[in-house]
Amino acid sequence: MILQSDDIAQWANSLADFSPEYTPVKAWSPIQYYRLSGKRTVIELGNFEPIPDLRYCLYSPQEERYYFKKFNNIPLGSVLFYDTDEAWDSWDRELNNFRQRIDAGLMYLLLTPGQVGDTTEKLVKLYKANLSDDGKLDYKIYIKLVDIYLRYEDYQDTSKSLTGYRTICNQFEEKIAELWKLAHTKK
Repeated sequence: MILQSDDIAQWANSLADFSPEYTPVKAWSPIQYYRLSGKRTVIELGNFEPIPDLRYCLYSPQEERYYFKKFNNIPLGSVLFYDTDEAWDSWDRELNNFRQRIDAGLMYLLLTPGQVGDTTEKLVKLYKANLSDDGKLDYKIYIKLVDIYLRYEDYQDTSKSLTGYRTICNQFEEKIAELWKLAHTKK
């Protein structure tokens, strides 16, 4: 790994500078910073934890540098469902910055070989547990599935008394079934 530093930060000039210690993966969803804990294969909010010792880099287009950072272990429920008020406190600003930088395509996860292996192993277990077949769940489909499952769980917790509740639940269930069907065809 080739890093430069000053009193404030460490950075690389390209993503290749993080090799061979880390494999850069472009972040497009906050869910990528989390994993199912232990041997769990049920996708629900309480079963997720931040990836231990996760590093990432933040690209600065002005300086053309990739700043080396450590993930602060923000709870997944907060990242996905907490409605921030930027005028309120620094926590809200940090959460907004995290979300905005991912949306802008400026962040890359830096995964160690162990973290890549753990992710691959979990994708194989999820495939087998949910499709009763041998294969590996596609990573992008996995992220979409987690997003839909967690939004469905949140909807069920917060919206039971709303008109059209069952219709929306059916739509969530159809989307989940579609994604599992797509996962089975892409094995």
